[in-house]
Amino acid sequence: MSQTNTQSHEENLIQIKHPWQPDWVITREDVELFLKLMEHYRYLVEDERDWYPPFLVFLEEINGKVMVGSILSKWHTVYDPHISGRPDPIDILRENGVQV
Repeated sequence: MSQTNTQSHEENLIQIKHPWQPDWVITREDVELFLKLMEHYRYLVEDERDWYPPFLVFLEEINGKVMVGSILSKWHTVYDPHISGRPDPIDILRENGVQV
């Protein structure tokens, strides 16, 4: 991925990502790391739907082109914890001493 393409695509990604997706989650590898972190601290909330964003978006290069990928939760079409006013899990992690 070229630096110019990556920077402009990252800016676009920030515009379409879910509010609960941290800005540092840009690539598929970032998504995997984020999900491992979230899984490790999953015990901090009762309902998993209130812990994970309903979708995550990321950039990946396929055949020399930068593409947007996504991972959708089982509930992505019926429930969004952000819209429902649930606490942001990143804030919960920080309140529990996790540096995110």
